[in-house]
Amino acid sequence: MGRLATTVFGVALLASCAAYADDDAKLSGSPPPATTKIDVARGDRWIYEIRDDITDELKIVTDYTVTDVTDSEIDTRVRYTNVANNNSEVTGVQTFDLNWHTKDNGTVTFRPGLEDVGVPADLHLGKTWSYKYDTMRTSPLSHFRFIGKAKVDSWEHVVVGNGLAFDAFKIVYESSVFPVVNNRKFTSRVELWYAPAANRYVKRKYESRMNGKLSDASEEILRDYRRRK
Repeated sequence: MGRLATTVFGVALLASCAAYADDDAKLSGSPPPATTKIDVARGDRWIYEIRDDITDELKIVTDYTVTDVTDSEIDTRVRYTNVANNNSEVTGVQTFDLNWHTKDNGTVTFRPGLEDVGVPADLHLGKTWSYKYDTMRTSPLSHFRFIGKAKVDSWEHVVVGNGLAFDAFKIVYESSVFPVVNNRKFTSRVELWYAPAANRYVKRKYESRMNGKLSDASEEILRDYRRRK
């Protein structure tokens, strides 16, 4: 089950941060948009930093670049820079649906998609919903089901990396993993800030617990967003 916790963290984030206090997010003074549409194209790019939220150490820098967009998917090249390991780099491919739910990260497939990295199609304040998805990995072989609930909690003004600031929907996801292995129950909580102006989340806080005890925590912060001209 420890391996599961590592897999979930790597898959859900893989891919980012700096320590920012909670007061870097405050209720926005402008109203949220009535409708949102994710508008991305080849060459669009997001760079994140992931910091261990327990030790406050910078761990990974991730660079997502859109390589293709179809009627059903967003394909990306993802470059990981492991700051904790002499800045070693690995490049991979991740596939998302059109609302940024991960479908395949090169190691694990998700059906229908990893919920807590994306947003609902009908995004609006106060929306609540339940979800479930399956993860499948071939080496080592594993299959788990995640069941959870989510809520669009607020519309906030968020300060992220390099002085960037966005108005964003804050979405809270809470999940449990099945089956329970060796009497160890795995749960996770994600707080995600999706900014329509960035076409993706700009901040994401992840926390996992084993039998109620904290096992991992991280914070992912956008430090650069570029659109191909």
